[in-house]
Amino acid sequence: MVRRKKREKVKTSTLIGEEAEFKGTLKDKESIRIDGKFEGEVETEGSVVVGKEAFIRANIKADSVSIEGKVIGNIDCNGRVELFSSGSLEGKVRASELTVDGGALFNGECRMTSGEEVTEDLEKDALSEEE
Repeated sequence: MVRRKKREKVKTSTLIGEEAEFKGTLKDKESIRIDGKFEGEVETEGSVVVGKEAFIRANIKADSVSIEGKVIGNIDCNGRVELFSSGSLEGKVRASELTVDGGALFNGECRMTSGEEVTEDLEKDALSEEE
C-alpha cells in the first residue's frame, strides 16, 4: 500500500475567495490560494492552492501546485503538482513530481523534469519576452 504524505498547511499571502471572480495576471513572491473563478496568468515563487470550488482558466508558474478544483491551462512547476480526488486538470504539465489521486481527472500531457530545468526554461521565456 502506498501512503500519501499528509497535506502540508500552506501560509498564503494572496487569497481569492469563493465568491470572487478575477481576470488578469496575478504575480506574487509568496503562496496563492484560489477558491473562486480566475482567468489569466498566475506566477509565484511560492505555491498555488486551488480550492474545491475553484474554476481556473490560466497558465500557472509556481514552486508547487495543489489542485482540488478545476484547472484548464498549462502548469510549469519546480516541485510537485498534486491533483486530489475532487480535482480536474486539462493542459500540459512540466514538473519534477506529479501525484494523481484516484477519482481525479487529468487530460493532457506531462513532462517530468528536474526543478532546475523548469527554472532555466522559465528564465529563457522571460528573456525572450523582454526582447
